[in-house]
Amino acid sequence: MDGIAFEGCACRAAFHAGVAAALDEGGVRPRMAAGTSSGSIIAVGLAAGLAREMPARWRSFGGRSIVSLRRARWNRSLFDMSHLVRSALVDVIGATDLRDRPVEALVTATRLRDLAPLVFSSREEPDLVAPVLGSCFIPVLYGRPVHHRGAWLIDGGVTDNLPVEALAARGAKDIVAVTVRADGMAFKSPRVRSWRPVAAGARVHVIHPRSELALASWELDADRLARALDEGYACGRDFTGT
Repeated sequence: MDGIAFEGCACRAAFHAGVAAALDEGGVRPRMAAGTSSGSIIAVGLAAGLAREMPARWRSFGGRSIVSLRRARWNRSLFDMSHLVRSALVDVIGATDLRDRPVEALVTATRLRDLAPLVFSSREEPDLVAPVLGSCFIPVLYGRPVHHRGAWLIDGGVTDNLPVEALAARGAKDIVAVTVRADGMAFKSPRVRSWRPVAAGARVHVIHPRSELALASWELDADRLARALDEGYACGRDFTGT
């Protein structure tokens, strides 16, 4: 397998964390990992060599609230997503430079000025914290805007919520797309809300839940988060045949 792409899906990326761990345990190690929004956190974690640790790290958010009055001034919003995502990134990669790692991470974001899609690569970026935060940025939910390489960034899902084509453009011929809908369809952008993952010139396999996840996009209920993680792990094992 040349590449794996993780759909942006907020807190439901717990499913992705389970998939990433199961694939690594099954010996499936792509040379590229791409993601948008919360999916980019998983992609970067995979590039950092932490695939098997992702479920435990994701599970640590169980029971937390996405609202924080205590950090409202720092977040510049009543919502705590700026802090939660930044702390997740620091926990996953810290100040680690991933430019020489075997797996290349691709992070998709949207340039606010003209709504153009942008792809940031771990081969070029010494620090991926800002690109990932930009890939996740939704006004109001994230109060702290992100400026990187001369551009204000907003959520990559505005233009490309499942970047399989970014992998194909870099030569990937065999790609796994990880989605969170039970029918295997994906949210591609606000204009294309139901999309069957495909990429010209590449074979695309889809890993998706066997039934709809109980975990909502913006919740961190510990039990439902754990079930989403377990479902991702089971689906990843099914894919590898282990």
